[in-house]
Amino acid sequence: MNTSGGATAASTALNYPLIAIADLHGQHRELERLVSKLEVLPAWNDCALVFLGDYVDRTRGVKETVELVLQLLARPAGGTAVMGNHDLALVRAAGLDGDEPSEYWTQRYRTNYDHDFTFKSYLGRRPSHGKSWREELDALKAAMPATHRDFLGTLKWVAEAPGHLFLHCGLSPDLEATAEQQVAALHAKRWERPLVKPRPETNTFQKWVDDYPVWIGADKSLSESPLAYPGKVQVTGHRPVEKPEVNTIRIRLDTSGGFGYPTAALLMSATAEPVFISAL
Repeated sequence: MNTSGGATAASTALNYPLIAIADLHGQHRELERLVSKLEVLPAWNDCALVFLGDYVDRTRGVKETVELVLQLLARPAGGTAVMGNHDLALVRAAGLDGDEPSEYWTQRYRTNYDHDFTFKSYLGRRPSHGKSWREELDALKAAMPATHRDFLGTLKWVAEAPGHLFLHCGLSPDLEATAEQQVAALHAKRWERPLVKPRPETNTFQKWVDDYPVWIGADKSLSESPLAYPGKVQVTGHRPVEKPEVNTIRIRLDTSGGFGYPTAALLMSATAEPVFISAL
């Protein structure tokens, strides 16, 4: 899988202070509630925002959520957004990135992802059983505003700050590629066997899928136990946790999973302890 499309490390560089927000899954009202709490922070106007993926599926406010994320990223402080597995599934099934749709994701998005609310949000209805799945995906794509298609279709796979990495799931110990090499591949949006070299006898080697990078969600265990990156803490979502989890390797931030209240992490510097703000 190579979808480089001109992605560069410079386009994903962030500095402090910043705020990270994990999986939203169409939770428009919850995001509004969270932002209302963030806006009273003294550092708010200076904080760049970084969203950790999974904007679509699962709940009814997908369109409104994407629109609000775009508005928030347009603040003077700016920010960026990385891709989650739900976003990848939709993008590659519907061809939102301008490439031919992936056969793997076309089928998997239909059978393995709770896509009904994404269709309802943009089309006003669930996908019809009376039409082909390809026709329904084409109708969904046509109903999406161009700004939403462009946003989802060009999502980064990783973003960096001096002391943190931001990605949906985590770096993988199942690969011979070093942590630094994996981040370079994430910036280039490349997922290829010869490049990342999965280790024999690992799950990644045995269950390799050309269209599904482990860093975006194919290996769920990476959210909890990623390969360490020297000098940087990984900030991730993907697997829900009751409350944020922090150690020297990673910060797990998905307290919602689309069903609860999202949490933001305020990072004032590369070494400062994260401050967590919940929408609850």
